[in-house]
Amino acid sequence: MEAAMKKSLSVIVMAYVLIAGVQAQDIVQGPAGAGDAMMSVDPSKAVFDLSGLAPGVIPFTSEAAAQAIASHKRVVYFFAASWCPTCRQTYRDLKANARMVPSDLVIVVVDYDKSAALKAKYGISYQHTFVSLGSKGEKLKVWSGTTKVAEIARNAVGM
Repeated sequence: MEAAMKKSLSVIVMAYVLIAGVQAQDIVQGPAGAGDAMMSVDPSKAVFDLSGLAPGVIPFTSEAAAQAIASHKRVVYFFAASWCPTCRQTYRDLKANARMVPSDLVIVVVDYDKSAALKAKYGISYQHTFVSLGSKGEKLKVWSGTTKVAEIARNAVGM
């Protein structure tokens, strides 16, 4: 019996170490003072095809760009993953109804799987999360479960 417990405990510890190692690989580290360079992604590699959806729906490029927009419009980060069914449902509605995004709102689609530093900054722990930003990039509101442009607009705060 004691041998079986030791074996079970060993398996649990090894699983924990494996999971911790995989999560550590997600953390992006850069040189001191890297700032926004650490939190930017190539817009051509966006999680979804966002071509033709601007100006209301754009891919995340950098925090500085989002903050510049937030100085005169409401900005919502949409942390999305291509493997997430709810994210795909939201994406389909964004594609179909991009013209319904109010002119004072910009939805910035952030690749959940490639934005570890940004997720850490805003306390994002799962995909399909929305964050309304203030004019200085501060988090004003966080929510999830929204799949429609109209719902995103209703939940967005700022300016």
